[in-house]
Amino acid sequence: NQIKSDLLALLLTNPGERVMNPNFGTALRSLIFEPNDPKLQLEARNMIINSIKKWEPRIAIQQITVSSTVDKTILNSNDLQQDLEHILFIRIVFIDPENIKEVQELTLEVPIAGA
Repeated sequence: NQIKSDLLALLLTNPGERVMNPNFGTALRSLIFEPNDPKLQLEARNMIINSIKKWEPRIAIQQITVSSTVDKTILNSNDLQQDLEHILFIRIVFIDPENIKEVQELTLEVPIAGA
């Protein structure tokens, strides 16, 4: 759980936020006003891969999916789901090489401008 928590902190920290470590983080917030298209999804995926390679050597990535669509069956049925086109869905499947028996998954929804 600590690795998952640290990975989330890496993804949600904007470079420059940490005074003593200004290069730490992932610039996902810089994508907020960009159109939600395949180019943005590829850019976000590359940002995530590069950040993890640089800052989180404790994990081995199995799969990273960045998409503008989500399986609606996993969403809250009481949610109006009217702004789905304004969300970038990120799913990272990884393992801790020291505990390869357990596959971890982290999902994140990043609000963006839309299509």
